[in-house]
Amino acid sequence: MKTLTRLREGFLTGTAGASDYWKGEGELSLYERTFAQRIAWKWDAVLNELALRLWAPPSRRLVDWGCGTGIATRRTLEQWPDQFETLALSDRSPQARAFAVGRLREAHPGRIARALAPEETDCAGAVVLLSHVLTELSADQLRRALSQWRNAAALIWVESATRENARRLVSDVREPLLAAGWKAVAPCTHCGACPLLRTEHERHWCHHFARVPSDVHQDSAWRELSKKLNVDLRVLPYSFVVLERESAREPEDGWSRVIGTPRELKGHLKVLACDAGGVGDWVLQKRDAPELYKELRKGESLPLHRWRVEGGRITGEV
Repeated sequence: MKTLTRLREGFLTGTAGASDYWKGEGELSLYERTFAQRIAWKWDAVLNELALRLWAPPSRRLVDWGCGTGIATRRTLEQWPDQFETLALSDRSPQARAFAVGRLREAHPGRIARALAPEETDCAGAVVLLSHVLTELSADQLRRALSQWRNAAALIWVESATRENARRLVSDVREPLLAAGWKAVAPCTHCGACPLLRTEHERHWCHHFARVPSDVHQDSAWRELSKKLNVDLRVLPYSFVVLERESAREPEDGWSRVIGTPRELKGHLKVLACDAGGVGDWVLQKRDAPELYKELRKGESLPLHRWRVEGGRITGEV
């Protein structure tokens, strides 16, 4: 647990970017079995939402920038097994690059990936995956990296759901790329300025919750990790943005995206949702729309809705 504690503290405190923190293949294997699996469940949630939105990658090239153990690439290849012709696994750590390539070959025999340092990686025309790298990038490093990604075809970026990470992902990534002509794909329902950045919404941030596989709760190793590292296995929050440089599709008007999960109170739900017009914290009473209430309470569908709102209450869907 000492190794996992050291790695986790580096990620949480933002000091992981100071150096190559991997001390051998054993640490990478341990990370792959633990924290990387939690990241994989977040990627499953994001990729499932993209599939429900009927979005397809606009390129045959895939770049995993800051790949770590390569879990994001493997999950993406499971989602779109025939989409990508070329793969690049990019990381500042030679150990991580080698490990990620090895795991990719195990999971997808016959697939060939180039292992590259970030500064050597050509992102032009590629779908670029980014996963839990934001705390390792200073403001200057992020600006330089953005210039490297500006000619990519799309970015799929998944992060932990701290308030700082989520708001930085919007203010320092989403907004500059939209200003440069990119289009928002998800979680946004529009390509305008993010209303969560307005002063009156400062206490909110864009985050969501992934499902944890049910068998994890019966696994003794996961229970031990939860106890010793104070990791709550019941919830798995994440933040993400998906953007593409060119798009033939324009977002349809009127859609709202649920933020986080609805809060269940006596006989009603409080639903925080975002759309092109702003952020609303709506009340949904069970008696007003029982089927919608049941759907939101279970959280099993795509969290995009067209509300009918009357006096701060959701009374149904349009």
